[in-house]
Amino acid sequence: MKMLINGKKVDARDKETIAVTNPADGEILDTVPAAGREDMDEALECSKSGFKKWNAISLMQKEKIFNRFYELLEENKKEIVSIHVLESGFSVRTCLFQYQGVPDLFKGYLESAKRLNGSILVPGTEAGHDGKTEKDLQMVVHEPLGTVLTIIPFNAPLMLFAYKVASALCAGNAVIVKPPTTNPLALIRITELLWEAGVPGDTLQLITGRGETVGPYLSADPRIHAVTLTGSTEVGVEIAETVAKRLAPCALELGGNDPYIVCEDADFETASREGINWRFNAAGQVCIAPKRFIVHNSLLQKFTEAAVAKAKSIEMGYGADRRAEIEAYLNRDFNELKPGTMKMNCLISERAAKGVEDKVNHTLAQGAKLLWGGRRQGAFYEPTVLGDVTKDMDIAKDLEIFGPVVPIIGFETPEEAVEIANSSRYGLSGCVYTRDWKLGMQMARQIASGGVVVNGVGVYRNMMQPFGGYKMSGVGREGFYTLEELTQKKVIVMKGFL
Repeated sequence: MKMLINGKKVDARDKETIAVTNPADGEILDTVPAAGREDMDEALECSKSGFKKWNAISLMQKEKIFNRFYELLEENKKEIVSIHVLESGFSVRTCLFQYQGVPDLFKGYLESAKRLNGSILVPGTEAGHDGKTEKDLQMVVHEPLGTVLTIIPFNAPLMLFAYKVASALCAGNAVIVKPPTTNPLALIRITELLWEAGVPGDTLQLITGRGETVGPYLSADPRIHAVTLTGSTEVGVEIAETVAKRLAPCALELGGNDPYIVCEDADFETASREGINWRFNAAGQVCIAPKRFIVHNSLLQKFTEAAVAKAKSIEMGYGADRRAEIEAYLNRDFNELKPGTMKMNCLISERAAKGVEDKVNHTLAQGAKLLWGGRRQGAFYEPTVLGDVTKDMDIAKDLEIFGPVVPIIGFETPEEAVEIANSSRYGLSGCVYTRDWKLGMQMARQIASGGVVVNGVGVYRNMMQPFGGYKMSGVGREGFYTLEELTQKKVIVMKGFL
């Protein structure tokens, strides 16, 4: 497939390409261009005219364009879901969930844009510089930022494309998309459909290439007026440092090591089932999945047994026929596909699986005990349970493992549980299970993270919420509630108008 620059499908000028493979078996699915500086400069220059075009289109006309996009999306559903399943290694259910969220996000952000009303300040409420404001009309309006660079991660690319691109477009901005290097194909296809629906080809562009090349070059260019990224904390810090030099805004959703606290009085069956299932979902490649299981000592043994039993029951999906599953489930709602016996999909790459393997081995070297799993085959990593984890180990603090690993840490008092939860530099999401709602609220207020769910899993995220993290988990928020973050406020004064 090609890059999408200035309304054209193009190769890199130097013809360099990157292979896109099925991580489950190594099959080469396609190639994409590896963009160079000249390719990126063309997109950056074109985005200036694209911004002017898009900003001149009314919201009513934008809505017509998006309505056509939804039709095209449905017409091309099989192709998009099939591509996404094969290039990502995800289950069909996971891909359907992401696909079905795309139109909802575009619709929601458009409705939010209709409500960016601005305001009129009440005349005569204060003296002003000359003591005369009674006859002045003072208006506060929202204006788009310019060109927004959206950097999309591998683990939820369809949904996060929609969160970032829909919000930027609905706020009136031009957009340059940097899709994930490992699995960009479905996003290329979706961007083509947005062009076909009527979004100008210089308003929305997509540049493929290696993250270490494309991201730094684009974010450093003054023709980029804002950056929104979901990715690692290390990359996020680099982006923040780069754009700070010209005072450009950025929204960063970064790493997390989310605490999952199970108190002595918790509904044990629910707490153990939900936490363990969600940790193993998508092979553990979920930003806001529970990652540190902080369990009261009275329940520690019982919880450990439940985790091991679940891990033992999971079938490894080494030889799964994804194409057959797509045919069987394509037209089902993802909510209908409740897993019975969970089948473990692969990670995004063998490199990612090796990273999980290394971090587990590091934790074992620090004194943890391997209770189940711990073996890798290519890009697959077994569901793994670690016992004897203490609060001073790296995994209990800042070592985020982006894979199907359950480390279990004991605690004695609610204060100790909160202390362990807050010992991490991260603060994305968290959970507390207790039958005492007052205690749950107290602990939720004390946990330093962007969200806390009491008696539920931290993957609770809906489109209205201001989603984001504390500390090194990022800055800025995503959600319909936060569309203003992609605009800037201007005050217009009509002196003596009234």
